[in-house]
Amino acid sequence: MQRRFDSEKAFEHIEQLASLRRLPGSDGERKAQDYIRKAGGEIGVQMKGEEFSYSTAPLVLFLPIGCLVLSVLILLGSVLYLLENKYTMIVGLVILVGIYVGFKWSGAFETFARRGGLKKSENLVGKIEGKEPKGVVVISAHYDSKSQVMPVMLRAALFILGFLGAIIFGFVFLLTGTISFADKSSIGNTAVFYISLIPSILLFMLVFNFTGNRSPGALDNACGEGIILEAARALIGEPPENFDVLVCSFGCEEAGLCGGINYLLKHEDELKSNKTFMLNFDIPFSPQGRIFLNSGFEFPPIFTSRRLNDMVKDVASQMGTEIKGLYLPVGAAADHMPWVKHGIEATSFLSTASCIHSSRDTLEKVDGEALRMCGEILLGVLRRMDETSSVWCEGNR
Repeated sequence: MQRRFDSEKAFEHIEQLASLRRLPGSDGERKAQDYIRKAGGEIGVQMKGEEFSYSTAPLVLFLPIGCLVLSVLILLGSVLYLLENKYTMIVGLVILVGIYVGFKWSGAFETFARRGGLKKSENLVGKIEGKEPKGVVVISAHYDSKSQVMPVMLRAALFILGFLGAIIFGFVFLLTGTISFADKSSIGNTAVFYISLIPSILLFMLVFNFTGNRSPGALDNACGEGIILEAARALIGEPPENFDVLVCSFGCEEAGLCGGINYLLKHEDELKSNKTFMLNFDIPFSPQGRIFLNSGFEFPPIFTSRRLNDMVKDVASQMGTEIKGLYLPVGAAADHMPWVKHGIEATSFLSTASCIHSSRDTLEKVDGEALRMCGEILLGVLRRMDETSSVWCEGNR
């Protein structure tokens, strides 16, 4: 009997989780943990808790400070540019170095996750054992949520335009400062000065994008949890032949990918001793029902697993659904990204929606057909991987 994904059961999980406000450290987060444990027990997958410590400083403190410092540097460079000062060159260089470091944000998340903090949370992990496993497939989602003052599209626009403007004027300041330093005629002018203030203002605005607990988090990311829990129910009665399946509900993704990173670092040797693959679900589809895969992130781009992406797209195509890639250079993060950087083949169903991180991320935004398709595609991919395990697990055990 072929496994079937029941979208109504998945929606029940989404409905229960979306009734909570699940900011890390809140009572809603603890209730979500209890619900996931209970749901796992009911379907026959024991979701064991793995506690970790974390700090909110990277996003609550250091990210705003970083935006403020970069904003001030651009303002300083603009003033020195107008004054035709040779030290504009130094400011331009510092801006470009700062932006390069900023584009490596996932490394900063990992650094803070390693250090932990005073706050506690937990990952919830269940295992579906394969009959003769040659590898491991991780299906994952985060269960926490958050709200922010700014709409997510505005925040993304401020990040992209602010950083792009900072890059452009970093080079302008470097060039004009070098010209002034060489005692040659300056090319500075008042119009360019005023234009150069724009990225400084955009980045300064990001300082005030405070975090709260107003979002039901239906799309982000009760949907991801609903998909992996219902997929686990479908799999437990007919487990794969050649793969163990880990069902991972990660905590504190909204605090800087803390849960996913902690699990990776704690189990990295074990994960790499097997042939491990990861399929993450984070805003798995848009309110319009469109499904995307994260093709890459950071700048220069780091690419997610091409093999997994190709297989997901092929399985979806055979089901009559088109899935496109989505590249995220800056301003957004998801649990699979550190796993990719550690050499594990991983990808994520990841979409965009203007309602996330707000009180508008409600059940009405959940497209039932897209929910069903994501679940069917997941089971189809696992089935295909199981049938072609010799290709995926070549050289392992």
